[in-house]
Amino acid sequence: MPYYQASVFQSSQLEHGTRFHFRDPHDSQPGWIWGTIALPDTMDLATTDREIIMHIWESINAGLVNWGSSAMHGLGIRCISFPIQLDTPRQCLDMLMLQIQSVALWYVEYIVMNVITIDKGMLFMFCEGPPEREDQLLIEPLHWGKPGYAVADPWSTTTELQD
Repeated sequence: MPYYQASVFQSSQLEHGTRFHFRDPHDSQPGWIWGTIALPDTMDLATTDREIIMHIWESINAGLVNWGSSAMHGLGIRCISFPIQLDTPRQCLDMLMLQIQSVALWYVEYIVMNVITIDKGMLFMFCEGPPEREDQLLIEPLHWGKPGYAVADPWSTTTELQD
């Protein structure tokens, strides 16, 4: 069973002609819930990253989040899904909403700084993530300060990755 899958977010820097994707926990991994935010039909490949992430932020603030067990982007649905690690006992909906707000706000900062971009092919051409091996997926540097409940950390005592 794979540990990770490609995120819709990728590095803005080209390396060997490729933009490498950040990693998300694989859908098959237990202990995660995915918050999905729909994108309007008016958005397409020409939509800027800032417009997309601001729509995501506004939708989350309006409570327009669907929760499920897997990422929905890249599967023919115009959306972005964010993984949130489940607690024991499971957090209430209000706490999940605060957590997804925090994660989305974290992405806003790095998109505005042009450090991270959104793979619009995954969003609007409905293609699955790139066929990169798990060891080619990027890990956010610790000094970036990504919220802990959104980081797929294989050494965490609360995350059990299963083969």
